[in-house]
Amino acid sequence: MKRLIAFLAAAALISACSNNGGNNQKASENNNQNHIEITNDMENALSMIPSWYNENHVIKMSEPPAHSGSYACITDETLQYSYTFKELLKNINEGVPKLVTVSGWMYATEPNPVISIICNVDENKKSISWKAVPLKDELNEAGKWVEFTANFYYNDVQLKPENELGILAWNQDKKTVYIDDLKITLEY
Repeated sequence: MKRLIAFLAAAALISACSNNGGNNQKASENNNQNHIEITNDMENALSMIPSWYNENHVIKMSEPPAHSGSYACITDETLQYSYTFKELLKNINEGVPKLVTVSGWMYATEPNPVISIICNVDENKKSISWKAVPLKDELNEAGKWVEFTANFYYNDVQLKPENELGILAWNQDKKTVYIDDLKITLEY
């Protein structure tokens, strides 16, 4: 819980120092702590706190423009894994989630790229659960931002607070796909 408080304080500080006036990353809990949201609009990827990796995959967009702001994540033939969220479950909340929902926006440069949202859970650096939600059918048109949602249920896996949650997009097709405005929602 101490790390979550430090996380919230750091997010507030980053937000306060940001020139764009928006929150780049925040965690918010509703009153009964059954729901936590972590958002990232990619605007301050280089100054993010340690839960995010592969910040070199976040680029300043010109053509096409980012979904919001000026920055988005790129995946392509050389960068098949996206900007990645990784954190111990106990650092997010005291309990373990029953459902993890990942949503955001993707822009495909060619229709139907083979790209998936991955939710991985590690125990002692070894994967105990690896789930993928393919988005090929949702990205059937090129040249426009499309909203996506991927749900990961954890009724079949006994999660522990010490497990590490990892969220990323995996571009197997290697056609260029941009990602922006991510939201990770954990329901307990």
